Amino acid sequence: MSKKLISVVMSVYNTKESYLREAIESILNQTYTNFEFIIINDGSTNNAEEVILSYQDDRIKYYKQENKGISASRNFGTNVSNGEYIAVMDSDDIAVPERFEKEITFLENNPEYSLVGSWFKVFPRNEIAKMIEKPRLLDFFNKCWIIHSSVMFRKKDFVENNLFYNENLNCAIDYDLWCRAIKKLKFYNIQEILINYRVEGQGIATKKRDERIKNTIRIQQNILDSLTSDKKLQQRIIKGICSKQKIGKNLKEQIFSVKNSLEFDKKYKIITILGIEIRFLNKIYKNLERGQNV
Repeated sequence: MSKKLISVVMSVYNTKESYLREAIESILNQTYTNFEFIIINDGSTNNAEEVILSYQDDRIKYYKQENKGISASRNFGTNVSNGEYIAVMDSDDIAVPERFEKEITFLENNPEYSLVGSWFKVFPRNEIAKMIEKPRLLDFFNKCWIIHSSVMFRKKDFVENNLFYNENLNCAIDYDLWCRAIKKLKFYNIQEILINYRVEGQGIATKKRDERIKNTIRIQQNILDSLTSDKKLQQRIIKGICSKQKIGKNLKEQIFSVKNSLEFDKKYKIITILGIEIRFLNKIYKNLERGQNV
């Protein structure tokens, strides 16, 4: 059986030449070689086009357009792609040589998962970020648990669920997409470093920090709206997250708790999840713990 085709999508806007070359070469030097490399020049005004065209590799598919923003650029790349899998790549990061091989092996062996990411190393600070192995929706309240340029996902799963980047955003576009996608799809992080993530103060996250914070709060609010309509509880959770304060015991109990209760001479277990109380007779609760039908 032939190897599955990967479509690598990378948007470029005025990336510094040395950074861009490192990013491109880290893809061309992957141990898994059956991929197309879609590079979109999103209206760069520096020498990005010259750098890209200097590589004579048949796997590169070059597109040039007026500046439309990173979200529109990435959506375009997905729409013109031919691969079963989409590998995301940022134009200033560096993928380790085995990245594609390990990610596609995981997805091929675990069809229940739609997206795979990994740990990453922040450079030049030389810090390692360990990401949750199986992130869930509630995990995304605190932070984005999927690093953008480590991602590979099944194109079919995202397209069929109408999951694309929000073209009205220029910051936190990945956080927004993952929080919408994880409501429908399963994610996994390979527990090793597959990407080197560059942080040097030139990225959009630094230039538009206020916009990023605003978008992050909006994304968190959307998560809450999908889980509970209790606005007071929502406000307390959001306040705790944004102020980076520890959530108090009372608030924890409103988010999730299991309590005993004696009512009308019967013993109950009361499970509270985001303000919603579910009551079970103790006997039924014990059966649930054992995995028995009730």
